[in-house]
Amino acid sequence: MSRFISSATALVLLAAPAFAEGMTCNSPSQDQWISKEDLTSMYSGKGYDVKNIKIESGCYEIYALDTKGARVEIIVDPMTGEQAGSETEG
Repeated sequence: MSRFISSATALVLLAAPAFAEGMTCNSPSQDQWISKEDLTSMYSGKGYDVKNIKIESGCYEIYALDTKGARVEIIVDPMTGEQAGSETEG
């Protein structure tokens, strides 16, 4: 049983980077984007403990802990702050 769990965990960890790489946002120049500070406030208000925000493929990526303490990566539209996708790590 533990071998199955280890294999399943490995597959999830290998799939996480592929999820983020396949995502792109079509947005104008960065001077028109929502600020990282506003984004932090927005997602903190939703219960996330925001640890880091970076830019990847024209999207914001928020690295945070959810309300259960699980690490999450949230892909965000940089113009609206709306969530475009996410990935949770146990």
